[in-house]
Amino acid sequence: MRGELITPEGEVLRGEIVVEGGLIKFEECECKPEFVFSPTFFNAHTHLGDSIAKEPPFMDLVDLVGPGGYKHRVLEKAGEEVVDGIRNSLAIAFESGTTALLDFREGGSRGLEFLLKADERKLCLPLTRPSDLEEAEDVIEKSAGFGMSSARDHDYEFLEDLRDIAKKRGKIFGIHAGEIDDGDVEDAVALSPDLIVHMNMASGRQLREVMDEGIPIISCIRSNSFFGLLNPKNYRILAEYELWLLGTDNAMISKPSMLEEMHFASLIVKNDLAIFKASVRGFELFGGIGGVIVFHRRRNFKHSRNPVSTLVRRAGVEDVERIIVADLRFL
Repeated sequence: MRGELITPEGEVLRGEIVVEGGLIKFEECECKPEFVFSPTFFNAHTHLGDSIAKEPPFMDLVDLVGPGGYKHRVLEKAGEEVVDGIRNSLAIAFESGTTALLDFREGGSRGLEFLLKADERKLCLPLTRPSDLEEAEDVIEKSAGFGMSSARDHDYEFLEDLRDIAKKRGKIFGIHAGEIDDGDVEDAVALSPDLIVHMNMASGRQLREVMDEGIPIISCIRSNSFFGLLNPKNYRILAEYELWLLGTDNAMISKPSMLEEMHFASLIVKNDLAIFKASVRGFELFGGIGGVIVFHRRRNFKHSRNPVSTLVRRAGVEDVERIIVADLRFL
């Protein structure tokens, strides 16, 4: 297959790809491009368990997803339908080009088992949320680490213990901060997490502190919009950060499609290259299954003058010709 390859750095190369023995080999050559090739996407923040609670009523953040809120009341009553909901959302993610997801897995051991049962392609890096230290020790070996909500939702010593367990085991410790205000940011940073989700309402000083510490920051811009918490100023600062990533957040609010997340982000951030990089750099930071998306040029890429911008602003599942799960090698 011949076409234009968008590298993870956003460079556009012309050449041919060949799949051989579990590898995708790319060789540059002069040719008429028939396809556009892109690295598959890394969705850096999801909550897939709430796939069974789609289109919730419009309400504020605390009432919808806070402790004891609408989402958690739905999940407490749910059983095996959660598995089917997660499986369906993973199919949507894969078909739109995502081959790795960092899923914040609520529900302790039970929630993790639901995800492992649903994730037949092994796309997810699950970050579990245990209720106590005994459960933490039980789930840590089956997961990629821990993913906690705001520091204000938990006993702080418990968070410190979880961080220590994760670091001793070489696992990820992630936490939400700066989503509704900046009051939980300092406590989150003090935990030396491996990633922080949101930071949309962090102060400029706090953003710079986290960036100086080299902590990856994950923005979920459609989710922020749903809750009336958009902050374009912070996103544009983050667009210049080499450890900025994008995620789709709650599956009950938004489809886990990185294409759709990029489209929306492009209207707010207005930096196509940064948005593209934020959608693929998770593989380098956290691992996961990679690959290449083959887009045909018959619809949205037809007459495109900039494949990166077309991918970020316009490309859809209707353009996906094939998704190849394999490692990419340059010749």
